[in-house]
Amino acid sequence: MSRPVLTFARLVATPENRAAWVAVHDIASALRGEAQDYRSPASATPPLVMLHGPPGTGKTHLVHALAAEVTQKRLDLVVTILAARDLLRAYQPSLFTEDGEAESVTEGINLDEARHCDLLIVEDLQHLNPHAVERLIQVMDYLQARGRPAIFTANAGPQRLEHRGERFPARLASRLAAGLVVALKPLSPDSRLKVLQTFAQRRQLAVPTEILRWLADRLTGGGRQLEGAIVQLEALAKFRREPLDLATVEAAFQDQCEAGRMTVERIAERVGGYFHVEPKDLKSQRRYRNVLVPRQVSMYLARKLTALSLEQIGAFFGGRDHSTVLHACRKVENALNRDAVLSGAIREIHAELA
Repeated sequence: MSRPVLTFARLVATPENRAAWVAVHDIASALRGEAQDYRSPASATPPLVMLHGPPGTGKTHLVHALAAEVTQKRLDLVVTILAARDLLRAYQPSLFTEDGEAESVTEGINLDEARHCDLLIVEDLQHLNPHAVERLIQVMDYLQARGRPAIFTANAGPQRLEHRGERFPARLASRLAAGLVVALKPLSPDSRLKVLQTFAQRRQLAVPTEILRWLADRLTGGGRQLEGAIVQLEALAKFRREPLDLATVEAAFQDQCEAGRMTVERIAERVGGYFHVEPKDLKSQRRYRNVLVPRQVSMYLARKLTALSLEQIGAFFGGRDHSTVLHACRKVENALNRDAVLSGAIREIHAELA
């Protein structure tokens, strides 16, 4: 069965995606001519929008729904959707033949063609090869000067955007930061329940709320996983004469729930990635200065998000005793009220893990 077309009507609005929803709706309205002319400098709709967040937060759905919406209403509009990982194909360094002659590489995406579109969408900027950055900046400036909107998606905001551990040039980050930057957060359990209920209603599938709540508390993925869960419930229901019960659902989803269970390993990997520290260093007994705070944050989150004892957490992080873990947790808790930067970092990591 083919996947349904991503549209605004199919997207479930939640507190986590509301700001992004408003941003893409404003662009759609401007492109359809329902608001101020998007080419006008006085337009309230910013010509550049960046949506960032971890996988499963709905970035792809939003930008593809925007493209479908505007092209259905305005057949004359040209929308270009590009994957950042493909942009290098036309701009990678020349290859050389056996005779030493330079051979131009012309396969793949020609980014210059994007200059002629009415709306440019570039997905997953974190996969953009550094060799394509300058050409992309040129296209961004060209569209910006003409008031044509461009939307970018990525897994991190402009200042934290990187390719294989290397930050992108400030020229790209500054242009992205000058637009409207919207963060999408992972769905909370309540939002996941709302999404599950909506998907079930659309398929006219009657499922007890206790079952959907159980799934919402355990399936920590995004909309695709939740939609897949409803499809799986529908299949289960077809093979049963009696209504679905919680015991049957628990057995059917045991592997999925186990895979999504929070572990201290996942926490260490996520914290290490945020602070650019190897997880093995967090587990080391050595007291590197650049590792101290990330290790304390990891211990704090492990205590918040797992059922492990202080002794078990300490054992993972270099065999430290329970008093060291308790001290680390208290230091982080005290810092949350004084250090806005650290507080924001912990909230972001916590949201992505929860």
